[in-house]
Amino acid sequence: MTALSASVYAADPFRLAEEIEAVLANVESLHLDVMDGVFAPEYGLTTRVIRDLSGCTAMPLDVHLMVARPKESVIRFSEMGVRSIAIHLEAEDDFGELSKIVRSNGTKVYAALRHTTAVSMLEEVAEHSDGCLFLTAPAGGGSFDEHAFARLERRPIGLYTIVDGKIGPDHFRRLGELRIDLAVVGAALFIHGDPRERSKALSQMLQGHGA
Repeated sequence: MTALSASVYAADPFRLAEEIEAVLANVESLHLDVMDGVFAPEYGLTTRVIRDLSGCTAMPLDVHLMVARPKESVIRFSEMGVRSIAIHLEAEDDFGELSKIVRSNGTKVYAALRHTTAVSMLEEVAEHSDGCLFLTAPAGGGSFDEHAFARLERRPIGLYTIVDGKIGPDHFRRLGELRIDLAVVGAALFIHGDPRERSKALSQMLQGHGA
């Protein structure tokens, strides 16, 4: 059954604490985008925000690093005690080395792919990863990738899978069929309606498609 993760980057920055609190009862985790303005053309959540979150909520925190050189961030966030860190295979640093750092701190590591990167790359890092994250839209924003589901069909069998990028209710049935583990939802959760009601409705929809 596909679970729901809330993309905090999509929440209203002027009402961040309020909007996070509104969705906690209906999501499995909080998804935290870190961007450097290079790998992705935007700047994501700051270290301070993520550190403060880790100190005030028991909700699992999943960090998604969309940065060109992730080593320093990998050290910082794995020592912070987040549940997982997704690292892009297209980044400049060696994934195997980064994975050792993450795992040494008791944190899970996921291999992340841009929407244009060959799915076969996941086979090359299988021993170093605990799962994968598929971007289903361009890093930092853009439309849902029309090839996303075909790409997901080609992923290694049995691999824990997260999807992230313009995910909405229209995609839930297919995500259930593909046995996706975690769907990261941002705009559909925080922008289109009241977050409390939206998170409840979206969670129920996902559960219904996974039944």
